[in-house]
Amino acid sequence: MSGAWLVGSLAVYFAVLLAVAMYKRRTATEEDYFLASRAMPSWSLGLAFIATWYGANSALISVDKAFQSGLVSWWVLGGPTVLAVIALVALAPAIRRVGSVSQNGIMASRYNATAGNLLSVVLTIYLIVWGASQMVAIGGFFASFFGIGYATAVVLGTAVSLLYSITGGFRAVVLTETIQFVLLLAGLVVTVVVAVVLAGGPHNIGQAVEATRGPGYLNLFSGIGDNLTYIISFGLAFTIDGAAWQRIQAARNPRGARLAAVTAMGGFIPLYFLVVFTGVASVAVFAQLPSGGIVSALVRDHMSPLLGSIVFVGIAAAIMSTICTTFNLSSLYMAELFVKYVRPAASERSKVRYGRIGTALAAVAGFLVAVRLPSALNLLSLASEVLAAGLFVPLILGFFWRRGTSTGAVAAIVAGGGFILYGFVIELGVPLPAFWEGDATRILIGMGLSLVAYVAASLLSEPDNAKAEAFMARAAGRLEPGAEPAQRDAAGS
Repeated sequence: MSGAWLVGSLAVYFAVLLAVAMYKRRTATEEDYFLASRAMPSWSLGLAFIATWYGANSALISVDKAFQSGLVSWWVLGGPTVLAVIALVALAPAIRRVGSVSQNGIMASRYNATAGNLLSVVLTIYLIVWGASQMVAIGGFFASFFGIGYATAVVLGTAVSLLYSITGGFRAVVLTETIQFVLLLAGLVVTVVVAVVLAGGPHNIGQAVEATRGPGYLNLFSGIGDNLTYIISFGLAFTIDGAAWQRIQAARNPRGARLAAVTAMGGFIPLYFLVVFTGVASVAVFAQLPSGGIVSALVRDHMSPLLGSIVFVGIAAAIMSTICTTFNLSSLYMAELFVKYVRPAASERSKVRYGRIGTALAAVAGFLVAVRLPSALNLLSLASEVLAAGLFVPLILGFFWRRGTSTGAVAAIVAGGGFILYGFVIELGVPLPAFWEGDATRILIGMGLSLVAYVAASLLSEPDNAKAEAFMARAAGRLEPGAEPAQRDAAGS
């Protein structure tokens, strides 16, 4: 496929994104920049939700894993994603009723400023590493097509994402991600259709699978235990993922928040099966996994310039939409901490400026991680384990267990997240004792430590029943925002 077609289609795509980012730009306040003034329609937030989560691992790695392992590969990302969104459908109205700009505000409102600040640190690390995993993917994807170096390809994809993210804030993110969802869907449909046609149809695919793969290849649950680490870590982390909660918090009202989550769930189920079917169909096309991956090989060697451009731009859209989101959201948490402790009297316009600076800093940090640790799925898995073990227990139980305290929340974050980081240090080669085997065991131990620390420290510390009851009443819709003493984002001690 001609490089001119790819460059041209990518240039048009970039121009459209920048134009959309500039359209009706309004970023005068922090809520404008990070939540688009809570004025975006639910269907748009739902599509942005899909485009954010459906990144490189979904669009590229899942196809390759399905080619190798069969239908069970759906559980690597598809299963955890669907399970997490089902949980978010139930939680969405409560999250929106709390009314905070960020999860830091939710934690500070339920517990105290220390718990909120620890959440910000953990979530910022998660978002930067998540963004880095997508940079790894965009680097390999662009490098395979343009014949440029990996680092140069990472810079190219990152620079475009950074440009429109800084320009228009969350509104630009949502608007561009709506376009990216359409491009992604078109690219996936073209890819699966081309793979099936090249394979010679379902009959030939079945024969190829029977001849070259094991008996459990077409069984959705065969070997599911091998993916247990992904199911647990991704499922729990995605449930409390800051990008998902940002879209829920940006809804106009609690009903709109649930509708956004339902819209996302309706899109995720078929999309993840599309990539799995593409991988399965490719068994009858390729004797072994092609260099650069199945999607890249299909585009380069088996598609017309027009179809190849559609798929190429669609996959690029999926990756860059996720990169853009991680930039925007991590800057929110960095800017919040900066304003709280360094510039407490900052104006709204200054807060927006700090958000833009934070966006650029997140991009630089992500680039450094991507260059040093070029393994997309491993990076995402590590970040998800830290997030799940550190934050899931205090964040979710805070909505349901009145006796949970600030001391318990801090203990849970330190115990769970600290244990996962300890395990990661061992993986880096530091000679420390390890008393477990396997990543699944590690995340289960981390979750267990977090739960035990939360419950024990809460029962041993002084309860704050009034604050907990006010938060839970607001989340349940029994108390209108503003009807109780201010306990919002700046709440703390």
